[in-house]
Amino acid sequence: MRISLQHITGAVIGGAVSGLFFYALGQHDGKQDAALKVAQAVTQANQNRAGINEEVGNMDSYSLCRELGGVRDECEQLRRLAED
Repeated sequence: MRISLQHITGAVIGGAVSGLFFYALGQHDGKQDAALKVAQAVTQANQNRAGINEEVGNMDSYSLCRELGGVRDECEQLRRLAED
């Protein structure tokens, strides 16, 4: 059986077309995977933020001041203001 130039050319072109198809498919799937990972990260960040917001909302002024690095004497002033 003799392989002609047309067969070789057809095989090369077919391989190139299928290669481009699978490359584009892989790029598309990769973009979808990346978008899914970003969406999951955003969801997790929102859940974490909700927990932090609840924790901060439950703190009194003195505790919040201390948590943010305030000096004890300055934070005590906030406690006294809240009591008044």
